[in-house]
Amino acid sequence: MAARDARQTKPAADRPVFCTVRLEEPVAEKFANCLKADGRAHALFDLWRNLVSQPNAISFMVRPEKNSKVRFHSCAECGAPFTNADQVLRHFRYEHAAKSVKTVEKAIDPPKGNFQFIARCGLCRALLCPPNYHGFTAKLTAHHQERHDQVPFDEFRARASNSSFPDDIEAWRKAASVIEELHCAHCDQLLADDREATEHFKNAHADRITKVEDELLIHASRVKQLECRDLRRACTETWDWEKKAPGHFLALLRHALSQKGLQIFRDILGHQFACRYRPRHVSPRDQLTPRQQEMLALAAAPARRGHKPNRHTLRDHFAAQGVSEQDVKADVDALVKQGLLVEFDTGQLDALGPGSHIESK
Repeated sequence: MAARDARQTKPAADRPVFCTVRLEEPVAEKFANCLKADGRAHALFDLWRNLVSQPNAISFMVRPEKNSKVRFHSCAECGAPFTNADQVLRHFRYEHAAKSVKTVEKAIDPPKGNFQFIARCGLCRALLCPPNYHGFTAKLTAHHQERHDQVPFDEFRARASNSSFPDDIEAWRKAASVIEELHCAHCDQLLADDREATEHFKNAHADRITKVEDELLIHASRVKQLECRDLRRACTETWDWEKKAPGHFLALLRHALSQKGLQIFRDILGHQFACRYRPRHVSPRDQLTPRQQEMLALAAAPARRGHKPNRHTLRDHFAAQGVSEQDVKADVDALVKQGLLVEFDTGQLDALGPGSHIESK
């Protein structure tokens, strides 16, 4: 998707990546069309505040720092970005387990021994194994770590109870006579555990799992869901800096809107505005009626009590002269389209003159 770059923001010293802010082209096109249809002048800062609340309007271009050997890796299945290949392999192993490994059940001889009791978890009532079974301690520890690690182990062990029901013992024998083997989903190789599976993917199937990229384009709506801490921190800190000092983004927005045919101008305080029509002085070629000339004089005069005239005040002013509201509206619209009168989004009207708030070029 086409986008325009903002000025780059220098990353923190311990950040391995370099991040820049971008404005998405469809959003810029939508803003430009709305401003053209509206015809009024809008402050760029107000437009920026509107964009901040739209996650789909912003994206981040992430590149390695200068002279850095960092290359980005993304998951071939879902496109999740990371800063190294090991993170992608770990992500693929757990998030796409069905496509990374397959579980094969294998029958083995049932446990042998005189088992009269079987231990049951006192918290979730799950069957563990008989207390006289050689793997009792390992099974108890593993169950505690997987299900109840928030409870102290001594308390967890004290709550375990024994069951002498034959059905419970037979159910445990049946479950213990079947083991699950991990096999690679790509080549069917037997894998001993998760660590061996990760190493196997790295050595044999890295090209199927990861994609190496020199730069990443991350939409703002996806930043909070990033698993990679470095990328999430780079995007977050860059955007926080842009919100504190929006000059870079305002320059980006100004350039994008001007490319769409909108006019950018300033007021006497230096505030920037975007409008469909560029303010200009009256030229001898302009054929204006006396009423239109009076409107320009009222708009160009110094503000009264800090306010410039608007459509309502002009309507009331000319109503005393017997002019209809439709005629006043038609004259104001004609002056706005010619650029002789500027209508701001607040409703105030201004024109270039001795009391104008618009900077004269």
